[in-house]
Amino acid sequence: MNKPIPRAGQTMLELIAATIVISIALVPALKLTRTRIANTEALERAETRLALCTGKLEQELAYTTAKWELNSHRGNFSSLGQPDVCFQVSKSDALAAGGRPGSLVAIDVLVWHDDDGNDSLDSDEQRVHLATKIAKLESYAREFDGP
Repeated sequence: MNKPIPRAGQTMLELIAATIVISIALVPALKLTRTRIANTEALERAETRLALCTGKLEQELAYTTAKWELNSHRGNFSSLGQPDVCFQVSKSDALAAGGRPGSLVAIDVLVWHDDDGNDSLDSDEQRVHLATKIAKLESYAREFDGP
């Protein structure tokens, strides 16, 4: 049995058809891959913000418990290799803030990715906010002063 030899035009047509079929399947797959990479990066940034915010809140709790200094402050995490992530810490024992003067302090920590580098939180920048309260107890102060 002799198979007919395809002509050049027929081979070119088959090549074009195969290219179209591959393109129809490949373009959506590439778009899905790009979307997935973007979502992964967004998730990693969100996890970074949450971890840094949690760490900063714990640090402020320990410091406030030991010293009972209610200073609010802000900065960034460049010492941890994250110069584009900023924080703002607010502490207050005022009744309006949910505290009680001299005995209960409210601590708020806000962490955000400073995408435009202006050290200011803008409405389009992603953020994490954690808050807690801590009571002033003599046992806390003695624990940090030592025996």
